Amino acid sequence: MSMVELARRAPSPAPGTAVLRTVARPPAARGAADTSLRRSARQVVEALAASSGLDTWYLGRLDGAAMLPLAVSDEATGVLVGRRIPWSDTVCRRMVNGLGPAVAPDITLVPNYVRAPSAIALRMTAYAGTALRDDSGRLLGAMAGWSSRPGTVPTPGLEALMDAFAALLTQTLAAEVAADDAQREAERLSVRRDASDKVTALSSRVGWGSLLQQEDRRTAERGLPVALLVVDIGRVRSSTRLQKATETVVRALPEATVSRLTARQFGVILPDVEPDEVDATAREVATSLRAAGFDATTAWAASGEAADLSTVWTLAEQRLYRARRDGDGA
Repeated sequence: MSMVELARRAPSPAPGTAVLRTVARPPAARGAADTSLRRSARQVVEALAASSGLDTWYLGRLDGAAMLPLAVSDEATGVLVGRRIPWSDTVCRRMVNGLGPAVAPDITLVPNYVRAPSAIALRMTAYAGTALRDDSGRLLGAMAGWSSRPGTVPTPGLEALMDAFAALLTQTLAAEVAADDAQREAERLSVRRDASDKVTALSSRVGWGSLLQQEDRRTAERGLPVALLVVDIGRVRSSTRLQKATETVVRALPEATVSRLTARQFGVILPDVEPDEVDATAREVATSLRAAGFDATTAWAASGEAADLSTVWTLAEQRLYRARRDGDGA
């Protein structure tokens, strides 16, 4: 049974429900692959927009501190496929954390929802949403619909219908997330084997270039941001101290890709992060190194600041030199 047919079997809206509109399929995000997950997600959000009583629906993947929409029934609202939304701004985050119901016909009655930045920006009057989790309970994304029309009446049984659609899509989304994680790890291990630093066992400056090229491709394919952090540990006079600095940096950055670039500098790739997260991470690394006795300075730049990561890295290095000169490194 197709997604649309399943939606058509849902209970009909009660008399008096506002006339539903059928929206055109939005164009795919530029550079994004039209995968089976995205095709299915489009079918789901279009079916729900046509049958749920709520005007607009989207399905998104959680990436770091942001939600990445994979399908949107109507991009005229400003929610666009491939354009990240800060997770902290969303009503979905509040729904997932149990701060309100899955279906809220009138969000003015749910203070945690009505104050959400996304609810304000989209002028939401009604909301419905459900989480997509893998078998371990890890949150992968969310599917949600909303209306900006007063008096919206969601279709009876909408929560069960959302859960059914979410179950159909979760396995495919989980497979995509797992494949992305595995690919990144395989590439990182490959670089380490081919160009590793003998003292720290991290990838060297030669491997760093390959890592930046790989991350550039991933950023172009998925439209996700990436930040590059440069960490200067100051003058180090022994391999023992260098190993201590390496342990400190790696421990502070368990999810990042770290390379040793010079006698005193490390390069770090931070994928899928927002600027405030990068700034906090840079300060945390510097604090940990200083506590271990190193004269640490950090600086960073993000993918949106230049056309490619090679140029982004140049910006980060320039900022580090200025921070060292001025003595104001994080």
